Amino acid sequence: MTGREFTQWADRLRDVEEILQTPSLRLDVARVREQARAWRAEQKRHAGEPQWGILEEQVINPLRIVQSRVAEELARLGPREAVVPVDRDPVPQKYSDLVSRYYERLGSE
Repeated sequence: MTGREFTQWADRLRDVEEILQTPSLRLDVARVREQARAWRAEQKRHAGEPQWGILEEQVINPLRIVQSRVAEELARLGPREAVVPVDRDPVPQKYSDLVSRYYERLGSE
């Protein structure tokens, strides 16, 4: 996020955005890309220690949510023999951090 590869990363994220057929997913990816650009511009402007907590909150966590939703869409479009439930409702935005932390704690045990 702070190196020279940022432009390539943002371009790849834009490619993902263009591929997605679901308007809400496209919007979420565009929002993440814009937040990443704004975070990077702010870091360049102040040239101090990067504020990783803000990056985590505004870019990484939303990107994880989008990744999960894309995986669900792919599973939904995949073979009918799938054994995992894929038709569950997405987590409301105000609870997404709590759910992420819950699953992180489960995985660390």
